Parts: sequence; structure tokens; C-alpha cells
Amino acid sequence: MLAAAAPKRVRFPAQAALSGLIAAMLCISCSGTKEPSGTAPDLPQISSVRKSHEWYYFRNDTFVQVDLPQRTPQTLERPWTEAVRISSAASVPLASLRPGEASAYALVNRMGIIAFTEDGGEVYNDRSVFPSVTADSLVFSGGIPVFYLYRSSFFNETIEADAAPSASPAIRPFLVEFNPATHIFYPLVSYDNLKLSKEDEITGYFWDGKTWTCSSKRTTEHQVEFKYFLWEPQIELTELSPALSSDRYIFRDATEETFRSLNMPHLFNDAPAELKELVASIPSEFSFYVSWRDTSGTSPQNYYQPGNGSSGASINAKGLCAPAAGYTVIVFADGTTYLRRTQTGRIYAFRLPLLPAGYTYGEAALAGNSLYVAWEENNFYKTGRSGFIKIHLQDVISQVAD
Repeated sequence: MLAAAAPKRVRFPAQAALSGLIAAMLCISCSGTKEPSGTAPDLPQISSVRKSHEWYYFRNDTFVQVDLPQRTPQTLERPWTEAVRISSAASVPLASLRPGEASAYALVNRMGIIAFTEDGGEVYNDRSVFPSVTADSLVFSGGIPVFYLYRSSFFNETIEADAAPSASPAIRPFLVEFNPATHIFYPLVSYDNLKLSKEDEITGYFWDGKTWTCSSKRTTEHQVEFKYFLWEPQIELTELSPALSSDRYIFRDATEETFRSLNMPHLFNDAPAELKELVASIPSEFSFYVSWRDTSGTSPQNYYQPGNGSSGASINAKGLCAPAAGYTVIVFADGTTYLRRTQTGRIYAFRLPLLPAGYTYGEAALAGNSLYVAWEENNFYKTGRSGFIKIHLQDVISQVAD
């Protein structure tokens, strides 16, 4: 077993870190809300007359159907880390899919998790987990949804609170699982398990199915310190518990370069064949960034096509391969969608219903012949109204094929 050496810290002046954060939020805001010139201007729009879709918005720890997103009740705008919104979504890997259980999930920040089937979704809450922390980065271990919790030192007003979101005040969870059979949330790994103090906050990770590569941050009055480390459990991930000692983990130091190499986007030329085939009709001069989920259930890989600058701002997209559903899909923030039917290999291109100005599409998941896509109202770094749209793919395919 490797010794749990103290990871090296990288220090930045507090003011520089703040400026960097604001710059990053500006980039996110611009790429997410600026109207792009379009990845395929001649695609058919999903009809608003033929009922091929349903809109939903979030209210009081659940979701409610509505005819249009702009007709949902006004809500207080909050920073995106504190707002009720779908922060991550994915389909269950085919090899792990169990009969009678949901085939896709959406993690709703500050609220809970939605278990999706082809027919619809059901939301599950846990007041001891979600209200005071940010939930993000959904992955699967043996078909079981796993996600992580953190507090934004920049936006979270309760950051100094000692009470942790857990059944036990002494436990501060890092990883949490949702059991599909019992519908109960269980903490798997705590900050203590990873030898982190209460001043440390994990800001991101990449999981390749075996090794977790993490970045953590500690903010003091004068500076911000980052450290990077890798860890592996010696037992199955879903068998872990905060009660287990750190001896059940193998730790190694990492560098900022190691962490960035895993999380920074690769050039689109290096993307997998199924993704390239899906968007082969998009001209090379268009600039886009796609977060791609393969069939492993691990952290998504990111790819970037720089384009030539003539197409305007780069546009974000979410893509996934879902063999259990029989589709591969990519959804751009403006609603441009490419769908490949596994059985026939045929690719369909269309646009989701047009959103009002200031709204964007986000995370996506497939459950049978239903496509679920998050939508939200954005204002710089703040999120207002949010929810998701359910697309009936068989009806859409018949429209596009007509």
C-alpha cells in the first residue's frame, strides 16, 4: 500500500483567484447564452402543434407540467451553484441495467434525483443531503448512480457552518449513492476519508472507473491554495462507507497538469467514431464544445472543435451513447439535435422547440424512446426558472422522416 503523503499545494493570491473566477463565469455565460450562428440552419423544428413533447418545471421539491417554459412562475435568481437546476444527467449503462428500474437519471441541484423511464420520471428527495450543498457530476458504479457534494466558497452563505448534510453531524460526505431499489441516499466517502480538513473543498474530479483524480481548494484571508491527488478504494465503490478508515484507500500525489489533462477538452479529431459520425454534417468551420458520455458510466470526456472563427461564439453540447434505449444523441444549447438510431444506423437531425431569449438547453438523457433535456433561464452567472423537456422520439422521427 502506498503511503498517504500530504499532497502538494499550489498557492494563488486571493484577488487573482477571484478575478479568475469572474473571468471563467463570463466565459460560461457567453458560451451558454449568446445566440450562436447555428450548427445547422436548415433543420426542421419540432412542431408545437403536434404533441411530440412535454414541458416541466421545478417547484417545491418536485416537477410540474406546463405548456411553455416562459409561463412558469417567476423564481428568485440564484448563482448556478445554489439554484435548483439539473446539474448532471445520464443514461444507465446497458450492462448494468436492471429490469423494472429506471434507465436514466437527472441530478437536480438543491432538490434530489429524478429516475426516468420511457413513460416518465419520479423525483426522490433527502432533506439531509441536498438543501445546503451543491450536487454535481453524476456517474455510475455497477448501475448505481453516484454523485458528489461541495460548497461554493464564493456563493454559499452557509459555508462556515460546521453542520454537515448527513444523518451524522460528524460526517461530511464527498460521494453519495442513490440506491435504485430502496430509493435511499447513502454517503460513500467523506472528506475525512480523503484526509481533507473542514477548510478544504473538492472542486472537481475525474473518474476512469478505477482511479479518482481530484482537485481541492482551501481559501484563506490572503490566498487560495489548490492541491491535486489520486485515490483508489480497495473494495467496490458502492461498498464504501464513511465509517471505514483511510486504510481502505490508496493515495498518490498528482499535479495540476495531470488534473487538467483529464478534464480539459481533447481536439475533436480525437473523438470516438460514433460521435464523429453523429455530427459529420456539421461543417469544420463551426466551433463547438461537447461533453460526451460513452457506455462506461464513468466521467464524461470533453471534445472541442475550434472552427475558423467565422461561425461566431462556440456553442456547448451534451452527447451520449445509450445502447439500452437504442439511440445515440447530441443536443446543443440552442436545441440543435442529432439522433442516431442504433437498429438502422440512420441519423435524424432536428431542432428542439425554440426557447425564449436568455434560456438554454443543457444536460440530456435517454430512456427508451424518450429523450429528456434540461432547460434553464440564465442571467450571467445566475439561474432563474428551470426544468426539463420530454421528447417523444418516435413521433419526432415520423415528423422528420415525412
